[in-house]
Amino acid sequence: MTDAERLERFEAVLADVLAEQEQVAAALEELRTANKVKTATYQQLTARKLALKSTVALFEDHGLLES
Repeated sequence: MTDAERLERFEAVLADVLAEQEQVAAALEELRTANKVKTATYQQLTARKLALKSTVALFEDHGLLES
């Protein structure tokens, strides 16, 4: 695998993580609007949101994403 291919794959992963982060935030907002903040789905999405935030922070810490 060339360096360019490797970089392309890293950028694809970052794009996927950022897109999922937006999807999770939207889903959480829908559940909040429906007053379903005590559901298992809401709790699972909250945990996923935190995991994604941690992943994005790693990219930021390494200078691969602007804060």
